[in-house]
Amino acid sequence: MGVKKMMLLLAVFLFTTVMFSGSVPAAVKLNIIAGEWQRTDGNYLIKVSDVQADGQARVQYFNPRPIHVAEAAISTQKGLIKLFVRFQDKGYEGSTYDLYYYAEKDALVGFYHQAVMDRTYEVFFLRKTR
Repeated sequence: MGVKKMMLLLAVFLFTTVMFSGSVPAAVKLNIIAGEWQRTDGNYLIKVSDVQADGQARVQYFNPRPIHVAEAAISTQKGLIKLFVRFQDKGYEGSTYDLYYYAEKDALVGFYHQAVMDRTYEVFFLRKTR
C-alpha cells in the first residue's frame, strides 16, 4: 500500500475516532509520544522529550535545520493524545502542527498549517527506530 493511501486511511480512521469517541481515560500516559518522529513526505523531524503530566514538554523541530518552537503542548482530546506545536521563525511565523497519536500504528497524524501561505496539509509522522 502506498504511503499516501495509508496516510489517507489513517487520517480518516483517526478523525472518525475523534468525532465519535467517548471520554478520556483516567490514566492517559502523555509520555507515549516522547521520541523522534520523521514526517513521511520529507526531511522534517520532531523531537519530543521531558514530557510532564501537565502536558508541558521539550519539543524541537528540524527541516533539516532547527526551527524555533514558540509553543508546544500535549493534551488529550476525546480519548486521543494531541501534540500542538507553533513556530516563530523566518518563513514559519505562526505556522502550526495539530497532531494526534495513533497507537495502533505508533504514528502521529494530523495537520500542518503553513501560516505564511495560509495553506493546510495532512501530515503523517512515524517514530524513528531507536
